[in-house]
Amino acid sequence: MGLGGGLMLLGIVVMGLINDLAGAPHVPVEEEGAIVATPVVSPDLRAYLIALGLLVWFVYGVYKLTSAPPTAEIDSPAAPADD
Repeated sequence: MGLGGGLMLLGIVVMGLINDLAGAPHVPVEEEGAIVATPVVSPDLRAYLIALGLLVWFVYGVYKLTSAPPTAEIDSPAAPADD
């Protein structure tokens, strides 16, 4: 769970902050209507990290659903104490 969450935080928060702090220049719209952006960190890399984090969570969820529940030894009830 920690690995998947860490990958998602890295892809969303950390790389987003890197793009913001580096002042990645972007022009909202060109004359033709195309959006121009030049981020420091590639959007493809961010998307792959987020997808990998989701994949780790999915695999962990499937593992938890298919694994047998832990068998706990149930203590037999104690005999009543004589007063």
